[in-house]
Amino acid sequence: MLATKRCFSTTVSHRDDKPLHENLRPISEPMLPKHCFKDKLVFITGGGTGLGRGMATMLSSLGAEVVISSRKEDVIQKTAEEIMSVSGNKVHAIPMDVRDPDRIKAVADEVEKLTGGLPNVVINNAAGNFISPTERLSPNAWRTIVDIVLNGTAFVTLEFGKRLIKAKQGCNFLAITTVYTALGSGFVTPSAAAKAGVDNLTRA
Repeated sequence: MLATKRCFSTTVSHRDDKPLHENLRPISEPMLPKHCFKDKLVFITGGGTGLGRGMATMLSSLGAEVVISSRKEDVIQKTAEEIMSVSGNKVHAIPMDVRDPDRIKAVADEVEKLTGGLPNVVINNAAGNFISPTERLSPNAWRTIVDIVLNGTAFVTLEFGKRLIKAKQGCNFLAITTVYTALGSGFVTPSAAAKAGVDNLTRA
């Protein structure tokens, strides 16, 4: 059976029962060697759903001990249990609002107590966004997104970064970016501005 898709003025036809090319088959298995994250500790904000959950699942399957955080304790607890049931590796769920530096400090203390160390990988994944024309934004709407995306990333990075420096331990800090950080977008302006700040923070 032929499936036809129109892309602007160009017509593209292909068979839907096989890939366009052998090298374009979807990959369902991890590209990294099994157990390559064994004895590594990973901390993920916004780890209960979406990208955070996906990264936690994959890293746990590769041997990592994972800590996931989010404001919704019931969500991250359920996610942690589901991942552990598959990977067999420890996944800790600790509730946290990245906008609260005091809570971040308490969580960092709890991470050290639970795991006996500091993360080898910190993934700043927590985010917030909504669609709105820029001129309709209220100060509170702007503040909410910037606090979660930019300030939250900075607070988590600073808290763990200072502890890692003191412990003389290396760590990989990752952040989630998007294409509109470079050019902006009229309907996600707070997110675009905040993500641009995250890009620069991560490179600094």
